Amino acid sequence: MRMLLTRALIAGVVVFITAVSCVSPGAAPAPAPTERKYPGAGEDPSLLAAMNKAKMDAVRKAVIDMIGAAGEQANRDALEKAIYNSKNPNAFVSGDIETTRKDKSGENYIFEGIVMVRLDAVEATLKANGLMGGEGTTTASALAVAVDASSAQAQGGEKQIEVPAPAPATAEEQKIIRDYVDNMTYMVYFAEESSLDPFYAKSAIGIANEYLASLTMEAIDLAQIEKIKSDQMKVYEAETGESMSITQWIAQKLNADVYIEIDGAVTSETSGSKYYGQASITLKLFESSTGRLLGSVPWNSPKTLSTAGVEAAVINALQTSVYKAMPISISQAKAYMAKSLADGIKFDLVIQQTPDSRLMNTFSRRLKEKVKDVRLVSQSEAETKYNVFLVGSIEDLIDEVYNVAEKIPGLEDMRQVLLRGKTVTFNSGM
Repeated sequence: MRMLLTRALIAGVVVFITAVSCVSPGAAPAPAPTERKYPGAGEDPSLLAAMNKAKMDAVRKAVIDMIGAAGEQANRDALEKAIYNSKNPNAFVSGDIETTRKDKSGENYIFEGIVMVRLDAVEATLKANGLMGGEGTTTASALAVAVDASSAQAQGGEKQIEVPAPAPATAEEQKIIRDYVDNMTYMVYFAEESSLDPFYAKSAIGIANEYLASLTMEAIDLAQIEKIKSDQMKVYEAETGESMSITQWIAQKLNADVYIEIDGAVTSETSGSKYYGQASITLKLFESSTGRLLGSVPWNSPKTLSTAGVEAAVINALQTSVYKAMPISISQAKAYMAKSLADGIKFDLVIQQTPDSRLMNTFSRRLKEKVKDVRLVSQSEAETKYNVFLVGSIEDLIDEVYNVAEKIPGLEDMRQVLLRGKTVTFNSGM
């Protein structure tokens, strides 16, 4: 009997050990991807040079994923030296290019393809040149939350990528930011130094506004922009001293949250009764209140055919490019705006009749306790201007101004006299 019990005990222990050894402590994390496919395009009199340009175009998109569009724009000179002007583009790519287009326009070859970019090589070069620090951003999780313009291009640009906003201090603030971002007003205009023919530039703007309207998003009509630009140029020069672009100034006047500048080039050719057009555009997005770059999205259309004429062919190409680039642009704008708005939505507060600077200093200090930040713009006996940052609406700002003013002797009679867009004007009552 004792022998049987011993054998049973040993058998039980073996079964237990075997069972424990088979239990996985948890799935190992997926290794960070070291390579990723990006679309690239290049044009050059030499086919080999066009292919190399397509490779570096794909590498540039990987760089944007890693350091962001704003970072890539700000460090363009350093990136040109470290990566973009490399005589050996194969150091950053692997495998053969999946050719999607090989064509000739005049004396130039046009080459487009899908390129396998070596993320590890790009990341190492960025870090070596001080363009990227800390932990690498080529992990699957980091790339998943990037506004992946190039991936969307590879998939035809149909999918709009949603990037979660960073969590603000409270759930209520998070909801306010989400609502704000989802209901932003956009203004589309052509770049000031654009070489695009005015007819095609206006066509591109109309197409972009048409896209926004199809999603029931607020867009400012081109006629309004042109009217302000023609009627108020002297006012612009007097108010800004040309310290900001005319486009940004107009965007502020029309209460646009984001303005988009379109630039690019179009080509056309005729073959018998067939007309062909092609468009290469870049959409740059800016925050209207600060002029901060939110994103940059390039897009090259395939050659489009029309039997109606050259203009129709080119407009077809523009429509293709704009409709592919816009969803990526909007995603970038939403992602960056959500991040920046965690520090507060910017409003302009003007208080007329402010002869007592000490009293106004007390007011701004007390108001700062109720909002994210208050910054003095200008001060005189006639009026004082502030930039106020809070996560809320203009009505919330008005309430806070009244709450603060009624507790400061000398400002109890402060009253609102004007409200326009994100600017509210009060009279101090002094």
